[in-house]
This record gives sequence, structure tokens and C-alpha cells, in this order.
Amino acid sequence: MKKTVYFLMGSTLLYFSSFLKAQKPDPEKKVVKNIEPVEILGKTIESSVNIPRKKLDFIQSSTLGETLSKIPGIQNSGYGPNSGAPVIRSLSGNRVKILENGTAANDLSGISPDFNTDIEMNSVQNITVYKNSASVLYGGKAIGGAIDIETDYIPRQFPEKKISVKGLFEGGNNSGQKQAFSARGSIGENWVWAAGGSNHRQDVVRIPGKSKDSRCYDPNLVGFNSILQSLCQVDVNSRRVLNKSLFPYISQFAKDHMIDYELSEDDLYTFSPTYYNPADGKNYPNPKNDLYIPGQDPAKDRYKSEVNGIRDYIETKDGMIPNSHSESNSFYMGTSYIGKSFYAGGAYQNSYSYFGIPGYAIAKMPEHTHGKPQQKIEYLPINIRSLSHKAMFESGYRFRNFPISGIKLNYMGIFSKNAELLDRYRANQFAVNQHNGRLEIIQQKLKFLTGTTGFDVQYRDMEGTGGQRYLPNTVSREIGIFTMQHLDFNFIQLDLGYRNDHVQRRAEADSKYTRSRGLSGGKLTDRDFILHQLHSAAQWNIFKKAYLKVQYSHSERAPEVNELYSGNNHFAILTEENGDDRLDKEMANTVEIGGGFNLKNLRIAANLYHTFYKNYIYLAHTGLSREVFLVKEWRSDDTEINGMEAEATYKADFGKMGKWEIGGYYDLVRNISVADSSIRKWSDGDYMPNMPTSRFGCNLEGNIMNFTLNVSLDHYLKQKYLGKNINPELPMPAFSLLNIRLAYKDSSLGFGDLEYYLTGNNLLNSEARLQNSQLKFLSPLPGINISAGVKITI
Repeated sequence: MKKTVYFLMGSTLLYFSSFLKAQKPDPEKKVVKNIEPVEILGKTIESSVNIPRKKLDFIQSSTLGETLSKIPGIQNSGYGPNSGAPVIRSLSGNRVKILENGTAANDLSGISPDFNTDIEMNSVQNITVYKNSASVLYGGKAIGGAIDIETDYIPRQFPEKKISVKGLFEGGNNSGQKQAFSARGSIGENWVWAAGGSNHRQDVVRIPGKSKDSRCYDPNLVGFNSILQSLCQVDVNSRRVLNKSLFPYISQFAKDHMIDYELSEDDLYTFSPTYYNPADGKNYPNPKNDLYIPGQDPAKDRYKSEVNGIRDYIETKDGMIPNSHSESNSFYMGTSYIGKSFYAGGAYQNSYSYFGIPGYAIAKMPEHTHGKPQQKIEYLPINIRSLSHKAMFESGYRFRNFPISGIKLNYMGIFSKNAELLDRYRANQFAVNQHNGRLEIIQQKLKFLTGTTGFDVQYRDMEGTGGQRYLPNTVSREIGIFTMQHLDFNFIQLDLGYRNDHVQRRAEADSKYTRSRGLSGGKLTDRDFILHQLHSAAQWNIFKKAYLKVQYSHSERAPEVNELYSGNNHFAILTEENGDDRLDKEMANTVEIGGGFNLKNLRIAANLYHTFYKNYIYLAHTGLSREVFLVKEWRSDDTEINGMEAEATYKADFGKMGKWEIGGYYDLVRNISVADSSIRKWSDGDYMPNMPTSRFGCNLEGNIMNFTLNVSLDHYLKQKYLGKNINPELPMPAFSLLNIRLAYKDSSLGFGDLEYYLTGNNLLNSEARLQNSQLKFLSPLPGINISAGVKITI
């Protein structure tokens, strides 16, 4: 009954991201009938970046994280070549909210990093990135930012023709094959329809050298470092032996009585120059040890490590990432009614993906054999399979001569099955039923004041199956109400917003779910959270040539279900993951200062930011391991994040030589522990491990006649701010990535356009390992790729 009530709430209280108005068509002028967007907040001072489809054609990659990694302050989580989520200023997962047309997408990457964001990139028309906290707009899971992805499933404009069709065909030596199409048309004066689909397949991802980092085979590093052995997925045959070179003498007495007194090798070597002979009661000199090396510490150097062999779980092949296959396909259809002041539309979309993770795990540990021959351990590849269905609805109305400018409702229902597989066998699966609804009301502009007030609700039911479940069944409910007001006095602009959220987390344990011996979610207690979000900003515009801005935000986030209730072996991250149902909400206070200027064709901008986190939740080492799994617990401590971003662009028009734009950027982020916690300093260090490294880069864009050229070069520096995984974290080497795209547009067909393009990625063929990737020791980024394609518009 409760689920039915919340489903009806999600269906009735629908979402709004930006109100859209309609225009009357004029056949003589051939004006396209649009649903023109009215911005949610009018002019705002948000730290947001807008990426149009034209830009996406150059930077689009197989995952959302890799696509957005070209933006200063954003990097890719890099969980293998087929899975990657955006990392904004060192934050990702449950702290960066992924939205599709303003509603929460099916994003389980915060629960398990091997799950990909459920977005079909070929259908994306525009992406808006909020690099500061967006919690006032989108709730606590946007405490570290938000990614709003605009897709074209629901038509928002009339096509110029009764029917228009677009197609794409692409193939690459290291990116597989891709096909996509979209079609749309009109029926009568008010109805528009749309349909489309895509398909992609790749068998293997190639790299310049070995898949594993060379340090995985260094006996001095991995010999007695069990955590690094796990990260590298290697078995090490090692032991501690007596350091014979430490001792200057050999005991003659031990040599003479080794058998009689059952003496060991430890008794054979000595620091004493003489020995006592009980037969005559005299001392005699001991013989010198020819292996002796002076200057060693008698305590620290008494024993030394001896590594007899290092073996991979599964033998890898040079020049390719293991288990890097991928395949995906999707289809959508939608329709809209567009009137003078009213519009409504709906769409259905499904997507399927199946891909590999460059890691291996054990289906079941062999039982103790009590002296019998040990059963062979069988490691199997980790695969991900997802099937998602979405139902979408939008409706908006524009008022005239009324205090309200516009109102819009939106709803999205997501029904998906997301499985982690060992080879083809299902280890665990989450069946997700998610309902999102949002309502937004835009005020009529009153001189200097514009604003938006809204309400949204989310209901999510996650039911788990499989023999290696690490989560019980869970239910989450979130309800929020907010307002954002913008004051524009020309030379100075002000923003002020507030949001109140109510969040419920529930665990529903069942007899099929077996918990670990660790903390394992405590008592699986019901938790309720009340969150307060506040945003304020001011911007001073200096003669329309420069600006200075300052922003302050107070954000709060409720712990997610995995942070509260997980409690079993999570094989995909080789961890026994233990939640803590006593965790309190996170609270973050952020101050950002920025400025910039525009002088004709030159634009320069820079931002400095500082965030203090109270109760920052992170997965911490306990120092224990069971079977092959590291035992970790979700804990909370205080931390602070600070960093900077700077970028500059220059545009030039050379007439017949074309229009060109050159730019450059630099970013830096540090996540520092400020908690007085000896446990955290012992297990994770002064800096959080797996943090993004600093980068700088440059890019060139231009066009001459029908040719378009895009070039980008990004250099990732060696990490200076290292944490610990019990043992000190190892820095990845610096590397550079060079990408180029050359396109030619042919409009001579008479019935449409053709665009031919050639793309090169990682043209330097660098061995590139992301410092923030949990799989950095197992998998670098893909090697050089040359792809060619054609786009058809009819």
C-alpha cells in the first residue's frame, strides 16, 4: 500500500526544469515552431558550464565521465574503459547528481563504481554542468555538483519538413563500430513525433604496452603489501628469512651442537666474537661470517623479505586491456502536442548494455581440505549487464497578465535491472523501480526581480537477488521544496536560494540475504533526515568588460543506502563492504571567489574555492582481510577541499582563412583531512587517496569554408598530494593526451547534408593511468584510436 501511495505521488507531483513557450507558425516566412526555453532562474551566478551538441561531437566518448573530462575541474572516475562517472572537484558518486532533462537518472555509480550512467550519449543535445553545489536546485545528492543532460526523446520544436531523418555510421581501429539514427515529423498543425535508436559494439580495447602497471611485479613493493597485491590482482610467493649478512660471526657452539640441542639457523649466527665451551669452561673465538655487511640495524634488519614468485590471477596479453568488450543498443519514441500557450509530450526509451571490467573475482572460495590437496581457485571475469525502460512525460503552460509567468510538470519512471556477473553467471542484481516528479513555477519579472519556486519528489525501490548480494532490499523516499530568487541591478547581481528536504532510508532484510561478520549495516535501522540547503551569490559587473563574484553555499546530504546498510563481499571492488546505520548527514560549507574579463576577442576567468565538510563519509580500511577481500567500513570524519581553476580563450576572424579560437586551462584540487583521528591517519593518511591530479591543457578550434578542425592537448601531472591505503599511496606517472577531429560538410546533395569526419584519440599513444581510478594498476586509458564516420541529414 505504501509503495502505491508513493507511486501516485511521483506520478502527480511532476518535475519542471525550464518552462517552454510556443510560437505560431508562419508558412510564408517558414518560421520553425519552437518551444522556446525560459531559464529557470533567468540570469544566475551559478558556476555552470553549457556544452552544446556541436561541442559534444568533438569530445563525446563512450562514457559520460570521459566525455566531460575535457572541462576544467572535472575528471573521469575511470573504472575501466567502459565505465566512467564524472568527478567534480574530487567528488563523485553519491555527491554528484546526474539528471536527464532535469530529473534524476538511473545512476548507480555511487553504489558500485562499475555501473555506468544510464544515458545514451548519441541522443544528448546539450549538457549543463554545475561545478559548485547545486543542492538548492536538486537536493542533497548534488552537494558536490550536478550534471543535467538534455535529450531529444520528447520533441520540443516543429521540424522544417514534414519528415526529417538523421543517421550516423562510424568505425575505428580501437573504438569498435557505431550506428545511430533519429527521425521526426509533424502531424497536422500541433502534433510532433520522434523516434531513434543506436547500436555500438567493440570486442577489445588496445593499449601501447602491458595492461598492469610495471610496479605490480616489483618484489620490493608487492612482496609483503597485501593491499597492493589485491589492487594488482597478483598472488605472491614470499616469506621472511633471517638476514645472514647482519651477523659478523658464526657460533661454533651451534655448529657443534645443532642436532643435540635442536638449534635453528637463528642460533647459528651471532654478534658475539666468542663462545663458551662447557666441556672445559673456557671461551673460544667464533669464526667470522663471510656474508657480513657492516652498518645494518640489529633490530630493523634482522629479517629480510624473500620473494620467490609473482603470478597474475589471470595471465594478461600485451597490447590489450583484458575483458574490455562492450556492446549496447537503445531505442526511443515520443510525441508532443504544441499549442499557443500549452504543450504536453510523452516518450518511451529502452537501453541495453553488456560490458566487461578489467578485473577478476572468485565465485566461491574453496573450503578447507584438512590436509587433502588444495582445491584450485578459479578466477572469473567481471561483467556488467543492464536493461532499462523509461517512461517520460512533460507538460507546460504559459500565463499572460498573471503573477505567474509559467508552470511546468514533468515525470520520469525508470524500471531497470542492473546485474554484476562473474563471466555469464549472475552474482548479484538490483531491480530498480524509480519514480521522479517535479513541479516548478516561474514568477513574472518584476523590474529587477525574477525567481522560481519548485517542489519535487522521488521514490526508489531496490530489490536485490543473487548469491553474492552485498545489500538488503531498500526503499528510499525524498521530498523537497525550494525557491531561488535573482536580483539584477545591472552593475550588481544577487542570488538567494533555500531548499528543505525530507529523506527516508529503509532496509528490508529477507531470509535470502546473508550478512558478513563485520559491522554489516548495524541493526539495519530505519533512518529519517531533514536537510537544509542554502545558496547565496553576488556578482559585480565592471563596465561590461570584467566581473568579480563571490558565492556561499551550505549543503547537506543524507547517507545513501550502501553507506548505511551494505554488509557483505562486494566482489566488483574486492572488498567486504560494511555500512553503518548510525551515520549522520554530511554538511558542507563552500566559499567560491572568481573573476574574469572580456576584451574584444579575449576572455580570461579564474575561480578559487574552499569547502569544509563535517561528517564526510568515506570507505575506510580496517587493516583486516578475509579470504581475498579487504575489510572496509563506511566512516565519517571532517575534511576540507580547496582548489582553483583558470582558463583563457582568444577568438580571431581571418576572413577567407576562417574563424579560429585558441584556449588553455589549469586546474588543481586537494582533499585534506582536518579530523583529529589517529585511525584515519593510519588507514587513509592526511589526504584522501585516489584523488584527481592537477592538469593543464590547450585547445584549438576553427573552420575554413566547409572544413572544421578541433585539436586538444591535455597534460596530467604526477600527484603530489598522496593518501594511504594502509601503506603509502603510489603516484602514477605524468602523461599527455592529444585528440584531433577533422570534419567536412557537403551540402551539394540537394535533399540534405553529409558530414564526413576523421577523429584521432590519444594520438601520442601514451600509457595513461588516472590517479583517481580504482583500477589504475589494472587498466590504463585506451591507446591510439583512429576512427572515421559520416553523418547524414535529410
